[in-house]
Amino acid sequence: MRADIDADAVPRSAALATLPPDVQRRCTLAGGDDYELCFTAPAAARAAVEAAGASSGVRVTRVGTIHALSSPSEQPAIAWRDAAGTPLTLTLHGFDHFHAD
Repeated sequence: MRADIDADAVPRSAALATLPPDVQRRCTLAGGDDYELCFTAPAAARAAVEAAGASSGVRVTRVGTIHALSSPSEQPAIAWRDAAGTPLTLTLHGFDHFHAD
């Protein structure tokens, strides 16, 4: 699978939103301790997902799109973009629970 993610669409706290955009992006994408659930759903289910969030009082935010790989040789990847659609080169890494010292 390949993911196209709008880094600027990822939810952030009001306090974080007061910081410079590069700090917001770094903290949002690799800061940890945010406890957000990320899931996929078919595009045809978008209205149902939004309705379920509204009826349960849970904010639902679409941050990207998942695509099947176009060929067996294509590698899974995440393509990060900003709100304008400009590609981002990110080298951020969050905490790795499986390789921690």
